[in-house]
Parts: sequence; C-alpha cells; structure tokens
Amino acid sequence: MLKLSFLIIFIALSCCAQVNTAPNPISEASGQSDSALLEYYFRTGNYPAVSDTRLGRECRVFHPELMDDGRHPIVIWGNGTYTSPASYRSMLEHWASHGMVVVAAMTPNAGTGREMGGCLDDILDENTRDGSIFQNKLMPLRVAVAGHSQGGGGAIMLGQDLRVTTVIAIQPYVTGRGHEPSAWQSQQGALLLLSGAEDYTAPPTEQQQPVFDAAEVPVTWLTLRGASHLAPMYTGGSYLGPVTAWLRWYLRNDSQAAALFEGSRCVLCQDPRWEVRIK
Repeated sequence: MLKLSFLIIFIALSCCAQVNTAPNPISEASGQSDSALLEYYFRTGNYPAVSDTRLGRECRVFHPELMDDGRHPIVIWGNGTYTSPASYRSMLEHWASHGMVVVAAMTPNAGTGREMGGCLDDILDENTRDGSIFQNKLMPLRVAVAGHSQGGGGAIMLGQDLRVTTVIAIQPYVTGRGHEPSAWQSQQGALLLLSGAEDYTAPPTEQQQPVFDAAEVPVTWLTLRGASHLAPMYTGGSYLGPVTAWLRWYLRNDSQAAALFEGSRCVLCQDPRWEVRIK
C-alpha cells in the first residue's frame, strides 16, 4: 500500500511539472533495410554537440549542449569494477547525442545501486532548481538505468525504483559486490540483458541466466557471439547500436527501433552475430 501510494504521489507531482509527451524524432530510419536500420543507431544523433557537466561531487552528466524544453529523457549509468565514466565516455556521449541526459555515478563500485540512485535524485532536483542548466529540460517520467559488469548489477538493483522506465544490464555481475538476488523479481520496467559469449568474468550461464529466469517483467536477452567482458568498454563496440535503439524505443517513442527487437522483422533475431531470447 505504501509503495502504491508513493507511485501515485510521484506521478501526480511529475504530471503537474510536465506533460509526459515524448517526441518521435526519427523519420530517417523509416523504410531502410535491416542492416541500414541497425547502422542508424551507431550514428551520431540529432544533438551532435555534447557537453560534460559535474553534478555535485558524485555524478558526471553528459548532455546535449543545446537542450530543448522538457524533451530530454534521463539515463543513469553505473561503471564496472574499478572503472570510471571515462572508461565509457564515447558510449555515454553517443547516447547524449541522441537527446538523452546521461548521469554517470562516479564510483568504481556501483553494485548496490545506491550511488546511481543518488544521481537520479540529484538530476531530478536539477529539473526544478532555479538557475540550473537542466531546469525544465528533462522528462522525469522517462528514466533508464544502465550499467556494465558490477554497474550492470547496480542497474538491476536500482531497477526496483518506482521511477524507472527500463533497465539495461550489460554483462551484469550479480554475485556479491553488494548485489541482492531479490532484485531480480522486483524490476519496475522492461529489462534489456546483454551478454558476451566469451565473457569469463561474468559468464552468461552464471551471471545473466538466473536474472532472465527470475525476472517477472518483459526481458530481452542478447548474447554477442565472440565477445569478451571488455567488449562494451569505451565505445560500446557492437553493443552500441542495439542499446541506443532500446533507449530510443523506450524513452523517445521511436517505433522504428522496436523492429530491431520484436515482431516479424526482429532484425537482431536474424543477425548471426547475436543470440536472442525473449520472454
């Protein structure tokens, strides 16, 4: 009852601050071949000029240099063990070029999701703070949490938060590191789970399969053949396009992006580089 009451209050307050209408700015992707559609999401988005702003001492924000009023979804990021946002900078800037405000927790141990949750609190405060560069620029009802390795486990932990729209867990490490398996059954939004077939640090059968089996929300599980645990770092590698498309689909109503993951077309289902499981 308390959880439900909190959700009602949060939605009511958010709706008063902003009408929850997400743009669908992609038209260029319409009618393209499967390979061209996937390639589209590897390309820089409609906001090519990206800035890097510190938020307090704990968060680093990658965002469009020129932001439109009320049009920017939020992505909360968690780093892998002993890494920093700099280890993923190119990927985070890429998401910002697609109109996202990406808030990275500056911690090398993100497994509990606490620091990521603090960054979510902070950026939502900025949306209403007088004088903030983010004031009235954000979409507080469109929030993704994402992370790699230990940060992927942290993303699943934060995925229990009622404010979360979707979770992206890239090669999540979910054994210890502050991670609680009870989170697997308490996700609040659809889950994109990504693995590397040659990942021996967070092996798919040990670290991702249990999450897929236990989750009670829609799950899309993508495994990249031949990929090691370091494959997503820095640029995002082959993960960049699918993850960007997922963010566009869930946070910006991009119907073309959905074709990569579902329906009769399901582009990634037909791509020999990927193994796709959906439930």
